[in-house]
Amino acid sequence: MRGKAMIVMPANASGWFWHSLARETGRLGHLFSPRGQRGPWPWLPYALDNGAFSCWNPTANMFDHEKWAANEQAWREMLFWSQAAPMRARWAIVPDIPGNSAATLERWPKYAAEIQAAGIPLAIAVQDGMTPADVRQLETQPEVICVGGSTDWKWESVEMWCREFSRVHLLRCNAPGKLAWLDELGCESCDGTGWNRGDRKQTAGLEDWCRTKAEPTSELLWPHASRARRSDQLTFA
Repeated sequence: MRGKAMIVMPANASGWFWHSLARETGRLGHLFSPRGQRGPWPWLPYALDNGAFSCWNPTANMFDHEKWAANEQAWREMLFWSQAAPMRARWAIVPDIPGNSAATLERWPKYAAEIQAAGIPLAIAVQDGMTPADVRQLETQPEVICVGGSTDWKWESVEMWCREFSRVHLLRCNAPGKLAWLDELGCESCDGTGWNRGDRKQTAGLEDWCRTKAEPTSELLWPHASRARRSDQLTFA
C-alpha cells in the first residue's frame, strides 16, 4: 500500500465546487482529452488521455480508424499545449486500440516516441488479455499503467496490476464505493465522466472520500496557475 492517497480526476469538472474541493483536500486532478484541456491550475494536477476511446464501439469491439485519423492532429496539439503550459502533465496515455491488446502493443513504439520527444512520462492503456510480461517486453517502458479494456476485465485485473507495478491509474471509475478499495490497493489515480453529471450520490460520495483523505498544502492555496508566489514578490500596504 502506498503512503500517499490517490487522486480522482473527474472529467470536464472545472466549476467553483471542484476548484474549492481540490484546494481544500489535494485529492482531485484532471484527465484531459484532445481539445478538452484547460487551465492548468496548481491545485488540479493533470494527465493526458488520447481520445482513442471515443473511436471504439465496445459492443462490437470495433475501432474507427478514420475517426482516429481525423482526431490525431488534435492529440498532437494537446501535447504541444502541455509543453507550453506552466505545469507539465503527470503522464500521457500512448494512443491505443481499446479492446485489442495486440494492436495496442503494435502501435506503442511510434506514438511513445512522440510523447517522449515532448518530455512527458509515458502511460500504457492495458487491454483485455494483456499481462505484465507483455508490458515488460516493450523496449521503451511506460512509467504508468492505465487499466482499461472492457468493464469486467478492468475491475477483475486492477488488483494484479497494482501488485505488479508501482504506478497504476484506473480508467473509467465513477463508483464512490470503490474509492477506498482502490486506495488500499495502492492505485495512484482514477478518472471518470460520471462524477459531474448530476448524480448527487456520486458527487457526495467523492466529496466525502476527498475530505476523509484530505492533504492540503500551501502550494494549493496560491491564487494563480503560472507560478507559486515568492516572498520577494509580495508587497504589503
